[in-house]
Amino acid sequence: MRTVSKVLKLAVWVVPFCLCGCVKPKEFPPEPYLEFRRNILGAQVGAGGDTTLTLAVEFYFQDGDGDIGRKDEEEKEPYVGEYFHNLHFRLMEVLADSTCRQVYQTDSTGARYPITYDYHLHYIEPVNGNKSLRGTITWQVDDFASTAFFMKGKTVLYDFYLYDRALNKSNVVRTQAIRL
Repeated sequence: MRTVSKVLKLAVWVVPFCLCGCVKPKEFPPEPYLEFRRNILGAQVGAGGDTTLTLAVEFYFQDGDGDIGRKDEEEKEPYVGEYFHNLHFRLMEVLADSTCRQVYQTDSTGARYPITYDYHLHYIEPVNGNKSLRGTITWQVDDFASTAFFMKGKTVLYDFYLYDRALNKSNVVRTQAIRL
């Protein structure tokens, strides 16, 4: 009887570990998927005592084939034009009726250009056997202080998306609105 009791006790401990080892890893589609998590507003005090507003955007990502980001030496064909940078933010203004429109700037010739922030997201190494990736990224938005200055009194947000190394585009995600 003691032997049976010991075997049952051992089974109570071993079986859950075996079942955990048999759990199939999560599988995601090869296209990146993003979810907005939060805006992180801050202020940075400069050497002269002036205060600069800062914004970081935190978002969740997942990718089934684990090809998020690029190594510096990979910045050549086909990574040109829209694909040269792989993380893109577009500045949007929230209008009185709660709709949004993209914000443009006008140069000295009168030409209008959308205000975008294009970044190079560096290579992220998959750590599991099936190469899928998921996690959270906190990204600092450049020139937010300038945006806050020229958009003062308005409400803005950002639409953002990314491309993986296979040039699959993620869904477009929108941040929370920020009243300036």
